[in-house]
Amino acid sequence: MDNPNYLLTLRKVSNNDKDILFNWINDSDVRNWSFNKDPITIDEHKIWFNKKYKDSNVIMWIFEKDHLPAGLVRLEKDSNEVVLNYLIAPHSRGKGLASKMLRMAMKEINNYWQNSKVIAYTLPENVASIKSLEKAGFSLKSISDQKKCYFLRTVNNS
Repeated sequence: MDNPNYLLTLRKVSNNDKDILFNWINDSDVRNWSFNKDPITIDEHKIWFNKKYKDSNVIMWIFEKDHLPAGLVRLEKDSNEVVLNYLIAPHSRGKGLASKMLRMAMKEINNYWQNSKVIAYTLPENVASIKSLEKAGFSLKSISDQKKCYFLRTVNNS
């Protein structure tokens, strides 16, 4: 059983995280539950990472459990909406961390973009993601054969 007194934090992604993110995104479960199932090459990842890292409309955080990387949250602002992408590292899955990470990120986003409408897309069969989103306060907005769309309106509580 996990220690209930573990420390959970979010920190901004740094250039030093490039390799660990490459490994995480090519994990078989991540690829299986992604809209794009193809493995990502190192060259594709470097281009993608550098573009997202420098983009002022993108926020990326590493979620840490007891100072060890356990997940990634990426938020991309497009006009009045923010699109959420996230993953939990292979060694941290099945521990209920995703919803905790998402709740932390939704509180933190107000320091950047106040009162945002956050959108998250998931495959209809991805029960773990659906449960995590719902537990973090997201509501189902729409559903199709290809994807479910969830949303959350963040509120500035200062």
